[in-house]
Amino acid sequence: MHTLDIQLGNLWAECAEDVSKRFGINAPPSPTRVSRTESSPTMRFGGELRLDGEVLEICDSVVEGLIPIEGIISRECLYHALPSDICPEGRRDLATEYARQRLTPIDQEKWQQAWREVAPVRIRPNLVYDSYLLMEWVVALGGDLELDRLTREFLSMSRYGLELPFEEYAVHMVRRTQDIGVSLSHSELKVLTALLDKPTESYRRIAQVAQLSPSWVSTRINRLKRKYILREHTTTPFSRIGIRTFHVLLNGPPNDDPSRFVAHSPFLYEIRPILNGPWQILARLAVPDSYENDQAIHQMVSMLNSNGIGVDVAETYSVGQTRSFYHYDTRQGKWEIPWVAMEGWGHRIEEEGLDHIIEPIDQPAFRTDVFLDELDFKILDNVHQGVSSVRALRKTLSISQNKLLGHMKKLRQDGLVRKSWSVHNIGLVERVALRVTDPRTASMVDIWARELPNAFLRYEENRNLLLIADLPAGDSSRMMDVLRSLRWPVTVSPLGSPVWGQWMFPHDQWDVNRQNWICPRESVRNWLDDLRHECDVTWAEGRETSV
Repeated sequence: MHTLDIQLGNLWAECAEDVSKRFGINAPPSPTRVSRTESSPTMRFGGELRLDGEVLEICDSVVEGLIPIEGIISRECLYHALPSDICPEGRRDLATEYARQRLTPIDQEKWQQAWREVAPVRIRPNLVYDSYLLMEWVVALGGDLELDRLTREFLSMSRYGLELPFEEYAVHMVRRTQDIGVSLSHSELKVLTALLDKPTESYRRIAQVAQLSPSWVSTRINRLKRKYILREHTTTPFSRIGIRTFHVLLNGPPNDDPSRFVAHSPFLYEIRPILNGPWQILARLAVPDSYENDQAIHQMVSMLNSNGIGVDVAETYSVGQTRSFYHYDTRQGKWEIPWVAMEGWGHRIEEEGLDHIIEPIDQPAFRTDVFLDELDFKILDNVHQGVSSVRALRKTLSISQNKLLGHMKKLRQDGLVRKSWSVHNIGLVERVALRVTDPRTASMVDIWARELPNAFLRYEENRNLLLIADLPAGDSSRMMDVLRSLRWPVTVSPLGSPVWGQWMFPHDQWDVNRQNWICPRESVRNWLDDLRHECDVTWAEGRETSV
């Protein structure tokens, strides 16, 4: 320990100087001695600087050389230099990544091994915070210097008095990292196109389609996966198990937030603010198909309408997705959508009646008639949470491999468990919703949108359309100009970042004997009571304003 005491001052001074040069902030004075302590769940891994700033406490794993002392000193130096109004998790993430960058390759391996053992935190059913994976994602996309940009942003937030509690920090980090853009080569585009079109094909077959060598394709796919650009998913189509999807557009009084009308719904999957246009929010509801649940949706619409709240509900009957890399410029590493040409393409579709010739892209997904038991729904619940490998499912469900494989085979054969791929961080940072209630216009938009980088089409049974498109920065306004010039009766709504609801996979609402869904009556009743109260408040406030 005496040797560590001697090293401490020099190492801390070197780190403090680097922190000042790199981030423009001052570290506290060096602690005077090192003390051995027991590890605890509340302590940062390996040890931490005591609150009085005098003693650096380290655990046995540091003394034994399993965790490098240089990492602990670097982390604690930056951690305590950062403003205290940044949440502890945020300071820890920045400081731990900073420490990793200062270590030798051998010590980095030790550091990362200890970091991986930090327990993840499930914030919501669809959001898990994992310190190591989060920062690995950031650096994989933006490189080591992304830490500098990230730190400057948090320092600016602190300067302007913006505080992010832990949950808001986790959400912010996910959104921010999704906006980091990377460049793709021509060969990578060929691989991604083939893979997205045929998600279950082997790498060898993808190589044949892309006319590239199998070894190159395998290496490049793994590289894109490591950088989190390409992600593999195992999913359950909601419509196949009788979960109906509703998109709800709401418009309340000026300067009001109509999300409060659906915020406590047990069916709320997500809410997105609308940045411009006649609507204020777009909410997505995932509703298990039962008579009582259906009546709850009708009651919601009735209450909102009777209290002057604008509402437009679109139930998804059939879906389609279109992707195109045609307008991606690999030389510049960015999208170049020719909007003047897109306007001309729209006129041609309408004048030549191409919508009567080209088949629509959507396909209805009908509910399965396969018998589903409790174990099936436990498997689907885990799949929804990202647990899909045989090993992980066996560990979670405590069942034999043969039994699990039998159920998985049934679910896959009936399309209840599907493999898919998604591509991220390629410069599509804006999202726009198009609402079309004219059938002819919907069919023209269907064809026109196939030239866009990525678009999801959701048709109602009457062929009304809700289309959600992902676009490069600045292109949402250019799309609006083109649609205005085309004079198509389309409502365009630029969307903000999503706010996730409290929706959880409703495996406990499945009645095995009836092979149907059960209404969560208490949750629905509480939501409708809350909705009634919010409507009364809105009505009373509107009456006071008019007086």
